[in-house]
Amino acid sequence: MAGRNEPMIIQGNPSTEINVLLLGQTGVGKSTFINGLANYFCNDTLDEAVNDQIQAVIPSLFCYTDDDTFEEKYIKIGQINESENTTVFGQSCTKQCQSFIFPIGNRNLRIIDAPGIGDTRGLEQDTKNFHEILTFISQYEHLNAICILLKPNEERLSILFRFCINELLRHLHISACDNIIFIFTNSRSTFFKPGSTSINLKELLKQHKEQYDVDVPFTKENTFLLDNEPFRYLALRRNDIQLNNEQTLSYQKSWDHTVKEYSNLISHIVTRPLHAVSNTLSLNEAEQLIRKLTRPIAETTRLIQQDIQLAQQHKENVLKNPRIASQGIPQNQVSIHQLDHPRTVCTNEKCCRSIYVNNQTKIEYISKCHEECYLKGVVQETIKDPRMRECEIMHYRTGMCQKCGCSWKEHQHITYEYETKLIHLNESSSLNDIDQRLRDLRFEKDQIENVYKKLAKFLHANSILPLNDDILEYLKHFIREEQMKKNSGGQNNDIINNLEQMMKNYEEEINLFKETIKNDKDPSNRKDVLKSDEIFPLVGTLYRLPINGSQIREQVNGLKLNQENLSAKREIFVQLPAKANSSKVMLQFKNIISSS
Repeated sequence: MAGRNEPMIIQGNPSTEINVLLLGQTGVGKSTFINGLANYFCNDTLDEAVNDQIQAVIPSLFCYTDDDTFEEKYIKIGQINESENTTVFGQSCTKQCQSFIFPIGNRNLRIIDAPGIGDTRGLEQDTKNFHEILTFISQYEHLNAICILLKPNEERLSILFRFCINELLRHLHISACDNIIFIFTNSRSTFFKPGSTSINLKELLKQHKEQYDVDVPFTKENTFLLDNEPFRYLALRRNDIQLNNEQTLSYQKSWDHTVKEYSNLISHIVTRPLHAVSNTLSLNEAEQLIRKLTRPIAETTRLIQQDIQLAQQHKENVLKNPRIASQGIPQNQVSIHQLDHPRTVCTNEKCCRSIYVNNQTKIEYISKCHEECYLKGVVQETIKDPRMRECEIMHYRTGMCQKCGCSWKEHQHITYEYETKLIHLNESSSLNDIDQRLRDLRFEKDQIENVYKKLAKFLHANSILPLNDDILEYLKHFIREEQMKKNSGGQNNDIINNLEQMMKNYEEEINLFKETIKNDKDPSNRKDVLKSDEIFPLVGTLYRLPINGSQIREQVNGLKLNQENLSAKREIFVQLPAKANSSKVMLQFKNIISSS
């Protein structure tokens, strides 16, 4: 739970965006919910829809069995895209979040379709899916509704619903309870009643209130009964499958009832208080921020070691020849260049080379294996990220790069380049100036290391997903690069030794901490673990460091922007036919929204 302060409600005029998140177990009908709405917008009756073009916003695959022959036929509707998996029947369909925007007058109705809870690939995939959902919705300022879709006779409800509710409330503010809506799908089978599910649901919510003191309402006001099977009926007709009169009448009844329920649903949604998302200090946001800090922290740590060595060498030279002091203290100036597209590069020694630029030995990546790599999920630029194997440049069986021949483990997904050039500070600097610079650099080095250790402990204690120490992979990577520079004649023994010592100290402290939390399951005993609302002020101390703070912030902000750009590629503005603008459903929605 993200806290029990006063509910975080956005004040002022209602936003032009109506944001609705759909949650539910795999196969409950989230995608069909969206497809059904698109068809209701375009046609007033089922008969009219049969003679019109079917609206398949999301690709759909289902099995139809002939009543007379029992012959099975797979019906596929819509164009397959990377967010949906319609090629294998029985597997979970929605692979990642997508949002679909329906224009309603001067407002936008954004429906967020999410991967299902109860994924056919197991609990670990469920956990990853929920992490994906929380990351995706963090880009929006608010949610108007969190719709939990259920089947009216659901045997597995208690396990799946508990997981769904507990994870949701753990990451969102308690005021999310006001925005939770229950939608029963396929309710034609229970004569548009909640069915036996309602008994299990009430019991579960009662337990939830007793255990967590959180009252999630389940009333007639926040419960809606839909049946979007008419969409499948349209798909069958599109595939020249005829149904008898009784079946057709049943689908007509579902169409008429569901159209009314959609109007009731939108009427309820627009009365909900706006639930703040992006401004909520949630556990998920804290995790995302910490992971984005890994590369900037590692880059800055190495930079400080290099600057310390430069300053020390300058001091020794000044002691030998005081006139050199007039040149100023040599230091690195950082420039960060955002790439137009994410890129996959190889870090193997054979795919890099040492170059001498501006009186410095540097490492250049010569194997840019995938120039435009929009690999899903790799947003923190980790090294040895298992998802790198899914890059299209990797051979699907061997995991070897088809361009350079190296393993996926030696590839890195980057969104910016980090460059340095040698400058000189404080012309006519004295020995005291040099000593002060050395003290300042060592202070920032200690500050950065201490902060990151605290952040790492927070992740190990709270992370949803199994956690790798990305910072260690970066330190190993930079030590290898420094070794390459040394082999090319670089005088950098101190840098290598200090990076190795930092890695050793980090491993010892974090391993000891992991043993502690492993043996003590009670989180209340972990007094040295940060709370999620302490993360952001602590990271702020890094941003305010006089020498290196601004470039740490610049790197993190660049990663945030890149993540937002990737998320934007999963937002679809639904282009409906012109006739949709004057349909009964559209006019009802416009009236409801304009009066809210």
